[in-house]
Amino acid sequence: MPSLSPSSLPRSARGQITWVTAAILAALLGGGYLAWVWVPVYVVDFEARQVVRDFMNRAVKDRDDERLRTEMIRRLEMLATDQIVDERGAPATVPAVALEPGDLVWERDTSGPAPTLHVAFEYVRVVELPYLDRTVEKSFTVDFTQDISIPDWGPSR
Repeated sequence: MPSLSPSSLPRSARGQITWVTAAILAALLGGGYLAWVWVPVYVVDFEARQVVRDFMNRAVKDRDDERLRTEMIRRLEMLATDQIVDERGAPATVPAVALEPGDLVWERDTSGPAPTLHVAFEYVRVVELPYLDRTVEKSFTVDFTQDISIPDWGPSR
């Protein structure tokens, strides 16, 4: 009887699902789910950091810190909203970045050779995980110190 060499054995049917294919598919589906849930949360954090940088740049020429703080808090609250269940069990809409004026550190230091502005705050996002019926709290910290001296570009022409 002739022996069968590996090259003469019939190939498996094409399109067969192997454990490698199943593992890759599971990894892609899991990664897609995580991206669907978490990317919007981190996009809002990125936008919040942009708002803070914008108001720090405005503070270079505008010395009215109280107005800048109030306007920045209002702008942060308008970035996005979260749907939560309040203490009565009713659905409610709250700002994703909710700050009280006392939660925001806004320190202008003009005593050094270069004036600086330090802005810091922390906020918590409640992230609902669809299909898992769970919620996760994620804490974000924004902490920036920036030079707010007016640049000297040399003599004007």
